[in-house]
Amino acid sequence: MKGKSKGEAGKIGVIGGSVEYTGAPYFSAISALKVGADLVYIITTTDAAPIIKTYSPELIVYPFLNEVSAHKIPNLLNKMDVLVIGPGLGREDSTKKMITDILNMCRTIAKPIIIDADGLYIVSKNLSLIRNYPSPGVVLTPNIKEKHHLNKALVKDDNEDLDLGSHVYVLNKGEKDEYHTELSKFRWILNEGGSSRRAGGQGDILSGALGTFFNWALKSKFCGNETDPAVAASVASFAAAKFTRMCNEKAFQVLGRSMTASDMLNQIHFAFEELFENANN
Repeated sequence: MKGKSKGEAGKIGVIGGSVEYTGAPYFSAISALKVGADLVYIITTTDAAPIIKTYSPELIVYPFLNEVSAHKIPNLLNKMDVLVIGPGLGREDSTKKMITDILNMCRTIAKPIIIDADGLYIVSKNLSLIRNYPSPGVVLTPNIKEKHHLNKALVKDDNEDLDLGSHVYVLNKGEKDEYHTELSKFRWILNEGGSSRRAGGQGDILSGALGTFFNWALKSKFCGNETDPAVAASVASFAAAKFTRMCNEKAFQVLGRSMTASDMLNQIHFAFEELFENANN
């Protein structure tokens, strides 16, 4: 973009990955980058880092998710505009402790975050990590199973909304994507787009895209006067949900049941162009 310097379109961090799950943080990070962020960092475990590095030379990968190197993470957090926490983390006790510490750091510096996958499992065991999170806020992106765990933690029926206080926004993924905020200030349902095939890794693509969209929305006219970042969270979540569904739909049109998340990545440009750059939309 003319007149722009590297970093102005966003620096997104993805904290996730383990030796068993190296694809999830990659899909999240590469989606954030391909949607339009300038720089994307992955903070992962020592075992996962060299594997993830082979997937793309365009991602910056730090093997700091371990007790020896964890002290280097706070300085990195300050570089990042938005964090995505959870893809591929696994549930090792040492990892859960480090993520708990990172979430407390994020709360202290009011870092906007997206929490997905195993990150949601961790917060379901300690809801105080996100309850009444400071502005701009945190977006949770649970699937049906993850929503059940969160609701169980709140001792509520599966069909009731999560009640986690201010600046906590929830995008429930499923056949229909459903979004709500505290006191139902913003609420919408999206059931258009997509296909009969849901690829593994699709949720990771959504989380990365949402990281980039959330950063853009926070810096746009939606929050120019800093009055209501909840608007930015809703706009970004809708954009990410609609965009991911379109990537899925376009990939399925080409490849049918053989479609995978990697094929969805190849549709990012076309989905973005149709949704956001077509003057008729």
